[in-house]
Amino acid sequence: MKSFFILKLGLKNLKRYKLRTFLTAGGVAISIGFISFLTSLGYGLEQVSTEQIANLDALQMIDVSIGKSKIVNINEDVIRKIMEFREVEKVYPEISVASELNYKGSKIDGIVYGKDTELLAIEKPEVSFGKMISGNNAEEVMLNAAAAKKMGITDFRSVLNKSIGAKMIIRPELLPGKASAPLVEERQVKVVGILEEGAMPYAYIPLNYVKDLGIVNFSAAKVKVKNKESVDKIKLLIEHMGFKVSTIKDTVDQVNQFFSVFRVVLVGFGTIGVVVACMAMFNTLTISLVEKTREIGIMKSLGTSRKDIMKIFLSEALLIGIMGGILGIMSSFLLGEFLNTTIVALAKSTGNTPVRIFSFPLSLVFTSLFLAFIISLLTGAYPAKRATKISALDALRYE
Repeated sequence: MKSFFILKLGLKNLKRYKLRTFLTAGGVAISIGFISFLTSLGYGLEQVSTEQIANLDALQMIDVSIGKSKIVNINEDVIRKIMEFREVEKVYPEISVASELNYKGSKIDGIVYGKDTELLAIEKPEVSFGKMISGNNAEEVMLNAAAAKKMGITDFRSVLNKSIGAKMIIRPELLPGKASAPLVEERQVKVVGILEEGAMPYAYIPLNYVKDLGIVNFSAAKVKVKNKESVDKIKLLIEHMGFKVSTIKDTVDQVNQFFSVFRVVLVGFGTIGVVVACMAMFNTLTISLVEKTREIGIMKSLGTSRKDIMKIFLSEALLIGIMGGILGIMSSFLLGEFLNTTIVALAKSTGNTPVRIFSFPLSLVFTSLFLAFIISLLTGAYPAKRATKISALDALRYE
């Protein structure tokens, strides 16, 4: 018997009992849709988390510091040694010093970070007003909003291109020789940008401008590796030099590991729905077997093989499962997109960053369809095998 005819016959049998078929397929749709919906939530939350943590450049960065060591320092010699590693693309030294920021008589304590403008371009701090620092030797500063507010600045645009005082207290360990006391230097710098980030007051000043105050040892450094695959290797080499090392990649890996477990838990909850759908489908196919007993007898007496009878029952199971799977995936996708659209609209209306917390990769769609196929196959196997064992004579006598 041809496969097309078997499929057509299975579809005809299902149409005979439309309500029962619809309810059974609906049960499969609910279970598959539930699993797809929960899994898409897991994928979406993972995507939002990793995007917030890092971009592609950040995944190739290694943070280097001296930690609690009193032996090693990050200086020009160390930077040159790190640059000698073949996989290293660039090393960006950083300086952080305690400071007193002063604007129109209002003084606050904060942290001044000396950063390379190329590094700032990679990190992409969120500039709410103004612009980025123009160069590594510019007498410019970017304040975060917390610092500006503490200095009594309510109109952020009003402070742009105005000078503020920055009294920087440089720790002895950053100075040459064996300095016994911190060095205090006060400079006037022009505000060129306001950053939205951070709850504590801080400011970014060009690296060379801070370095020229007499600093020879850096507070930290960021190492950019040529590719993500080399991050672990370079990290290990720098650790062997005695420095404390961390990477965004480690954080991302931990997040991915968490969400992998999270998705398994969600699928576990969805499995309950799958079990219920399997029971409903098994019941439907068993009832269908009882109703078709005489038909099976007639088919066997006309020479239909056991293999073809099994295919007929399996085709019914597969049709119910695939229809339910497609309906479930479409329902979960539409619901997820509706919630994504609602969340994005709500975020925009309240001035927050819009995010999409549901994600439907193609792998999820194909996995859901495959799951529906497996459910159908396993559920329909027993009734189909039972149908092949019915005696033609007993079937014709069946009332």
